[in-house]
Amino acid sequence: MDAETRTRLTASQEDYLEAIKKLMDETAHGHAHTSDIARRLQVKMPSVTNALGVLREHGLIHYDTNKPVTLTEKGEREALRVIRRHLVLTRFLREILRLDDEAASQTACRVEHVIDDRLVSRLAVLTDALTAPGRCHALRKALRRHYDALDAGELDVLAAVYTPPPRPLEQPKPKRRRAKPAQEEVSHDA
Repeated sequence: MDAETRTRLTASQEDYLEAIKKLMDETAHGHAHTSDIARRLQVKMPSVTNALGVLREHGLIHYDTNKPVTLTEKGEREALRVIRRHLVLTRFLREILRLDDEAASQTACRVEHVIDDRLVSRLAVLTDALTAPGRCHALRKALRRHYDALDAGELDVLAAVYTPPPRPLEQPKPKRRRAKPAQEEVSHDA
């Protein structure tokens, strides 16, 4: 589904689709219950009810009050898209940038909603290339060294990204010439 035909969803709505899909996949019955969605997302039931109503209006879920929730075909595609983005980002952050599992997952959760599909695909390709057995060993070793130096505060790579130029010397302000008061002509006729 390309960006133009895809329904524009909020980060919260994408989180609901992801939760529904995972709940459907984790159970033998293949559907999600609203109470399970609320528990997974740590939200209250009225919030779940509102969100499900919006997702139903977008044609992403099958939902009726007091019945289990399932994804439509369109909803399934969107949910898989969100889950895959999360997994690609988590893997990149963990395996390439060497963040711990929790930091990688939390960061991926925030970034997955704003990064475009093209960049996610490129990160997947880059991650695969850098982690392939027998390839890029020297690069991975160098990256580990640099990351360790960053974590230890021994390396400040951001300072090299932008160094403010020297400020121009302040030019002295030109002195204003005061107009001399007009002198009264003194009459010598007295």
